[in-house]
Amino acid sequence: MSNDRVEELREILRANRPEGSDDLGTDIRSAVDRQASALRAQREPGSALVAELTGSEGTMPTTGTEGPAYTTEAYAAVEKAATGLRTLYAPSVLGEAAALLSDLWAAGERHGVPPKEWDWAVSLAGGALEVIASRYTRTPDTERTGEQVFALRRDLIEALTSAEIGLNARTGSRTMTVVDRLPETPRGGYHGDASLVVGIYSNGGWDISMNADGATVVSIAAPATKAGAAEVAALVRAVARGELGNPFRR
Repeated sequence: MSNDRVEELREILRANRPEGSDDLGTDIRSAVDRQASALRAQREPGSALVAELTGSEGTMPTTGTEGPAYTTEAYAAVEKAATGLRTLYAPSVLGEAAALLSDLWAAGERHGVPPKEWDWAVSLAGGALEVIASRYTRTPDTERTGEQVFALRRDLIEALTSAEIGLNARTGSRTMTVVDRLPETPRGGYHGDASLVVGIYSNGGWDISMNADGATVVSIAAPATKAGAAEVAALVRAVARGELGNPFRR
């Protein structure tokens, strides 16, 4: 992502930051800012923005003062483990996995096992990511009610159509949300012009696919909350803009 694009996103945030905004509005702005920062950090690891993200102590920021603490090395290892998987991960989920990995590394250090030595036996980063992500992609212990599912869809549509995200979205069949494609959106469907469709379920988490028969479905590991809906919306925009390549061909 270019420096100009990051600054453009930040300008959008500043211009559309009303006083006394509701929680979802705050979540949307936070999700957009974190997604832009994550993309920049991925593509320009030596940039000044990465230093801004990590700080002088080498600890990545979290969603709040009570959020998990983790090292930049752990976050980078988790991001690397996520590369190429047929799942999209919300930044908050990556942060949780990085916090778990940091604790596992610390436990190993107490037994004289440095982080690198784990690589000979097991992928701790991949395991931490899988364990944390499964909280959000598997069937919940208590299935959501129809009212809860439709409320999450409303939160998603509100986030997608907000000034910060700026996509055209509408309700689809069942609990789906249809998102109009952009010129940069990966090709999909018989003619290559299919829109995107995002789902949330009573017995499962979020997912995304092309709005076409037989389309590949990609899970989205994100909380089933208002804040999670905002993170999903930011990921959907990244897919629509082609910033994540073609996640349906991994």
